[in-house]
Amino acid sequence: MQLADVADIMPGLPFRSRIENETQGAFVVIQPRDLKDDGQIDVDSAAKVRRLPPPQRGFLESGDVVMQPRGTRFSVGQFETADLPAVAAAPLFILRPDRARIVPEFMLAVLMAPATHVILRQSAVGTYVPQIPRQAIESLTFELPDFPSQMRLVELARLARREVELMDRLRDTRGRLFNLAVREAAKKTRRRANASGLEPVPTSAPTPRGPLSN
Repeated sequence: MQLADVADIMPGLPFRSRIENETQGAFVVIQPRDLKDDGQIDVDSAAKVRRLPPPQRGFLESGDVVMQPRGTRFSVGQFETADLPAVAAAPLFILRPDRARIVPEFMLAVLMAPATHVILRQSAVGTYVPQIPRQAIESLTFELPDFPSQMRLVELARLARREVELMDRLRDTRGRLFNLAVREAAKKTRRRANASGLEPVPTSAPTPRGPLSN
């Protein structure tokens, strides 16, 4: 099964200038920075603008998956809802699933899978800023199980991402605890040295003086 068989793939709305947040904005603009590592879109922090440039395209619907085709991370996020009409800014792609055939969450899980990222990296063109051509996204091949299996696999992928997140937190905590233990051990060494009237061991040995030194 190719992705184009179960989803419409559309380009985002091109902006000719830098997107600035405007007071009393009437439209939410999703940019690459709004795509989070967990597959969500940070709509609350997205920029809002009063007007959209032509052509009028790139509007998001609930269940759409937004994809960043540039760079090396190829972030994706599923759009749910927003208080205002929302658009995806180019170079983002909008992947609108055929809900009669595929669950949006399953399509998101497929796009977030490490094996998919390997395929996407191999399809990217350019050296300075790699980019995945639209045709490569459309021709992305994957297995499409039935709906109950899709939902079970979505939950499995969610648990796998949660496990990775917890392991990363544990690794960071261990690193901080080790650094704290090193500082505490150094403090105890200095206190013992001061209590016994000895000078602390210098961090580096003094430069030896030769026989001809004054």
